[in-house]
Amino acid sequence: MADVTGYIKVFEASDGGSGDPRKTTWQFFVDAQPVITTNESIADTARLAVKTACRVKVTYDENAHVISQMRMEFSYLCNSEPIQDCDAEPMPPPPPGTKYVCVTKRYAPCDPKNPPGTVAKKKR
Repeated sequence: MADVTGYIKVFEASDGGSGDPRKTTWQFFVDAQPVITTNESIADTARLAVKTACRVKVTYDENAHVISQMRMEFSYLCNSEPIQDCDAEPMPPPPPGTKYVCVTKRYAPCDPKNPPGTVAKKKR
């Protein structure tokens, strides 16, 4: 097995002219290394990596170039935004050409060890 790390440069799919989507083969170029898969979950990961511009680490068979594993690199970011209470009276008028849209959100403190969207590990 071999590994290659980098950005996906090319993303192609073909059913080989069979007309059967179950026979789709996806081909990727990670940096200059061509790799292939018929695994739809790996192809979904590759599409997400392309969409989010994330680097991937791909483990593949050196002879057949078939992917056995793909991992993405994620960077988590905590951002902030001003909050205005929609129930506050009186609310100042919005800037011209805009309107207020009240949205309910859940806010929590940012912790780099436990990024948003992850489940905290329980200590034993």
